[in-house]
This record gives sequence, C-alpha cells and structure tokens, in this order.
Amino acid sequence: MAAVRPLPQQSIIECIPPASEIADLRILNKDLNFIQAMTKRADDLNAQAQSATDYSELVKVTDSFSKLAERAEVKAKTLKELSNESNPLTEVNSSAELLEKVQILSKTLESKTQELSGLYNSNESSLLDSYESSIAELNNQIDLTSSPDGIVALFPQIESLFQEIEENARYVSNSSESLTLTENIQKLTSNYSDKAEQYSDAFMSEMGSQISLLNDGINSLRANIDYLSSNSSVQSHLERLSEIREQVNASASIYKNYPGARDMVYNLDTVSIATHARVEEMADSHEIVSDLMPLVNDPEALVRAVKEAAIRTDVATIENVLIPLTNKANELSAKVIELAGRYDAGNYGDIKVRAVSSFDKTVERLDRQYISIRSTDPEALAANISGLSNNIESNMSAVRSVDPASQVQYFASLNTRVVDSVNTSDFSIFVNNVISIPGDVMMSSRNCVDAAFKDFTREFGNNIESFFDPLLTFLIVIEKLLLSTPWPIFLLVAGVLAWLGSRSIKVSIGVMAAFFAIGFLDMWEPMVSTVTMISAATILCLALGIPLGIWMSRSDRAQSWITPVLDVMQTIPSFVYLIPVVMMLGIGKVPGLIAVCIYAMPPIVRLTNLGIRLVDKEAMEAADAFGATYRQRLFMVQMPLALPNIFAGINQTIMMALAMVVIASMIGVAGLGLPVLQAVQNQFLSMGLLNGLAIVALAVIFDRVSQAFGTRIQKHRSGDVL
Repeated sequence: MAAVRPLPQQSIIECIPPASEIADLRILNKDLNFIQAMTKRADDLNAQAQSATDYSELVKVTDSFSKLAERAEVKAKTLKELSNESNPLTEVNSSAELLEKVQILSKTLESKTQELSGLYNSNESSLLDSYESSIAELNNQIDLTSSPDGIVALFPQIESLFQEIEENARYVSNSSESLTLTENIQKLTSNYSDKAEQYSDAFMSEMGSQISLLNDGINSLRANIDYLSSNSSVQSHLERLSEIREQVNASASIYKNYPGARDMVYNLDTVSIATHARVEEMADSHEIVSDLMPLVNDPEALVRAVKEAAIRTDVATIENVLIPLTNKANELSAKVIELAGRYDAGNYGDIKVRAVSSFDKTVERLDRQYISIRSTDPEALAANISGLSNNIESNMSAVRSVDPASQVQYFASLNTRVVDSVNTSDFSIFVNNVISIPGDVMMSSRNCVDAAFKDFTREFGNNIESFFDPLLTFLIVIEKLLLSTPWPIFLLVAGVLAWLGSRSIKVSIGVMAAFFAIGFLDMWEPMVSTVTMISAATILCLALGIPLGIWMSRSDRAQSWITPVLDVMQTIPSFVYLIPVVMMLGIGKVPGLIAVCIYAMPPIVRLTNLGIRLVDKEAMEAADAFGATYRQRLFMVQMPLALPNIFAGINQTIMMALAMVVIASMIGVAGLGLPVLQAVQNQFLSMGLLNGLAIVALAVIFDRVSQAFGTRIQKHRSGDVL
C-alpha cells in the first residue's frame, strides 16, 4: 500500500508574517512599476509634442497629459512615498524624476502651442466657415423639401453635422462667432421641426395605408391556413408570408411610432404561429397515416394503432377523422387509404417542418426589434435633432476651450496638479485614502485562514460528526416513527394535541383538516420531515435559549456579552454561516438543524430576558418578604409572570424556524423546502405554490396552537378559569 503524504498544518499566527513579507514585496514591485510607467509616459508625450505638426495633435497630447495628472492625484500616497529619501526605491526611480519629466513636457507643449497658434486660428476660421456654409445649405434643402420622404432623407446629414460640431466645440467655443453659430443651429433645428410637423399628418396617413395593406395581406394568409393541403400550397403560403415579414422588418423604424404597428406585428406573429402549427399537423398526419397503412387489412390491429396514436399524439386528423370510425372497421380502413392517397398527392412527405420553425423564430424576433429600433418618422427625427442642438449649446458654454492662451494656462495647472500630488500632506492622504489592510496582505491572510480551517475540519471533522450522531439518530427515529404511523392515527393524535393546547374544537378540526389536505395533495412525507425538523429545532432552541435568557436577566454583564452575539445571529446572511457548518458536518439533517437553530434562537433568548426583567418589583418585594429563595422567586414568581413574553418568544422561534425550511433544503435537508427549491430552479409554478402553501399551513397550525396555549395558561394563572 502506497504511503499517504500527510497534509501540512499551519496556524494563522505562523502564516501572517510570511504573508506580510510577500505582500510587501508585491507592493514594492507595483510602486516601482507605477513610477517607471508614469515617467516613461511623460517622456513619450514630450516626444509626441515635439514632433507635432498640427494643432489637433497637440490637443491630443494635452488630453493624455490630463489623464496622467489625474492618475498622479489618485496615486498621491505612492508618489509621496517615492519622494522620500529613506525609501530604497528612490535609488532606482523617484518622484523627482517624474516631476522633471512633467515640467519638460509642460514647457514643450507651451512652446509648441505658441509655435502652432497660427494653425489654430486658421483652423478655427475654417471650421466656422464650413459649419455656417453647411447650415445654410441644409436650411435651403429643408425649404425646398415637399414630402415626408425628403424630411427623413435630410436627417442623416443634419445629425452628422451636429455631431461633428459637438465634437469640435472646444475648438470654436472661445470665438466671437460661436454665439452666432449657436443661433444658426437653433434656427436650423426650428426650421426642420416646423417642416417635420407640416408633413407629419401626411406621413402618418401614408404609413396607415401601408400598414392597412399589410394587415389585409396578413388576414388573407390567416384565412388561407386552414386550406393548406399540399406541399406546394405550403411553399406558396410561406413565400407570401416571408415577403410581408421582410417588408415589416425593413420598415420597422418607419412604422414604429404608428399606433397600429405593434398590432400588425402581433397579427403577423399569430399567423406565423398558426402556420407552424398547421404544417406540423400536416407532417404528423402524414407520418401517422404512413404507419397505419400496413395495418389496413388487419382491422383489430388498425383500431388499436389508431387508439394508441390518439393517446400518444394530439393530431386533429386522428381525433376528428379516424377515432369516430374505430367502431366501423371497413370505413376506417377506407379512410386511412383515402388519407394516404391524398397526402401522397399533396407531397406531404416533402414538407420541411424545421424550416417553418426557423421562419417562425425570425418572426418572433420582430417584436423585440420594434421595441429597440430608433424611429425614423418626421416627429421623432425632429426630436432627435432638437436634442443634438441642445447638447451643442450646453457644450459651447461648458467645454474647456483649446485656444493657445487657454492651453498655456492649462499646462501650468496640470504641472501644478502633479507637483501637489507629490507634496500632498499626510492628513490629506489619510482623509482621501481609507486606512485598510493592503490587498495582498488581505488575500494571503484569507488563504491562510481558509487553509487552516480546512486542516481543522480534516483533523476533527469526524469527531464533530460523532458528537452530533445522537441528535441525528433522534431525528431519524422520530421521522421514521411518524412516517410509519397510519395517517388516521396521525390526524387523531394531532387533533388531540391541538385540543389539549388550545381547548378549542375549531382549532383542532382546522389542524386535522390542514394535515389531511397536505396528505391528499401528495406532500405527506416532506411534511413529516419538516415537522420533525421544526419540532427538534424548537426543542433545542428552548433548551438552550430559556436558560440563556434567565442568565441575561440576572446579569447585566452577561446581557452585554450575549446581545451582540444575538444581533449577529439575527442579521448575518444564512449562507455565510452555512459555509463552516457544511465544511465541518457535510450536508444532511444535522447541519440543517444547526442552521435553523442559529436563525431561530434569538427571539426566545431576548423575550425570556425581557419578560423576567419586566416583572413588577412589588411582586419581587412580596416574595422576598415571605422569605422565598432565589429558585422559588424564579419559578414561582418571575417565570409565571413572564409567560406572555416567553410564549411570544416560543411563537417567534417556531415561525423563524419555518422560515429557514427552504434555505435549509439547499444543504440536503428533506422536507417541504426541497420541492420549493426545485420549483424555483425549474420554474414549476404549481409545485412551488402547493409546497409553499403547505409551509404556510404548518406555520398557521403551530402559531394558532401555541398562541391559544399561552393565552389559556395565562387565564389559568390569573384565576379566570379553574
């Protein structure tokens, strides 16, 4: 037998120092790479600026310089550390080198901008003249337009012009003529909108006529579906349907805003679905009749085959034509022969169902296209033009101008931003950078914790499982006992227990009826599993929670320790504490029970503590006056008077345990939660709804019985009943 290498075990304390060393090395490498990359980037931008022959190239270099300054501000802490002479990294690269490169870049851009300033002026004039000329020409074309199609055709040109002006707004925003340009843009927009409004009614009327014709064609095809009787008629029908689909698809942007467009698409989709169903019916009929042909001389076998086909399929030919003839063997054989001849004459065997199915899917996508596509009717286009015009006006007033004077000032500000990043104060760094464990240290520490916990579970997992074996045995025995109990006896016992708890015939009958309904709907076994789990969880929560609540009521220090733990138990997501529970105990009943108890225990602890603390001081003083011991005060005074709160805690514990049923099913706990989980994963509405209602029924049962029992106990204690 081969030797098995033992898994290395390492404590978290031993793991943290090397993790920190590795993290420090990674951080140093990142810092060094950062400063080198920044320095090289500044050097590259300087070279680009020196070789620039066009003013727009200098603007692009300025944009890159701006990004470099933003990056420096983000990494101010690193730059400050790399300016410290005690940092060993400064012997290789330092912030001083970056500052030197940035200053050189700023001076190069300044001198080059002044050198090419003449190009800026000529470029500005050229752009303004070009835009004014284009606007005037478009205004002229709009005035000459005499149809909706002309308005639609002009849209791409206006859109392209406005987008170009918006992109180049910073080149002309500082010009004295920029205001005139903006006014002309508004006039062009107004002119286009007026023209679009003028022809909007004519456009809509034309679209209405086209859509009406298409609807007539679609309705004609719908009426033709029932008369499809051959492969050629199917092909002809599909060709016509395809022509309509292509027209509807090609004109989607034009038809989109017309009120009847979506109804037209819906009608086309309906016809496509009906066509697909009819073609499948024809193909299935041909296949079934072909299988029946060899049996026409054996009446009994033919009748059986027809009945079997009716059970296995939902073909109208079988249901409406052949099934009525099953009592007339000769007529049935003749009808099969007749159908076979008709299908052969119609070439049913050549029908391509898959092609029709593919076509139906393309029609189905039309509806999504009509939602997503941009409309091209005149009013919609005018609205788009208006939006672009407003964007240009906003950009003209907000964008930073790139004229030479503005650029020179901007270079100086960028240089200052980089210098300030290096010289920023420690307080500013503290405020702007949250003090936290470095990412590498955190990652290494997490890996260490995970490895240590895995080693712990491998070493002690079996012992932990053995510790909980009696609890698992208890759950299994109780569940088997309940499952082996005949259902009438189970209902009788449940009714008796409900009556003992509530002393109400209505509650008892309701409990029995609810359990009967759950069993009748085939949920008996998961219901029993859930009842077993909830009962065991409630007993365990009470056994631990009530003593804890009593301890908290006796000691303020204990309350200060336990309250934060209860807060965590109530607020931490269930999936978080499921991870260690599953790692230690695997999946099954016990980890599910522990998860339920963690979630459901806080109410009974809190309310027991609260109930005892709220006991009237006069009652306690009376007990002390009679010489009662602590145990007598607790069990004969405090606990009876605290019963309303304690029973409220029991009720809430049961309800919260039931709320964990579905989550517990994720780690292998059988019960009503498992079908709900399966229903969610597979979208089984009926199964999820029925099992969810069964969980609700159990919640109502436990709630009503526990509340009635608590109320009756209080009446008994107060002397209202004997």
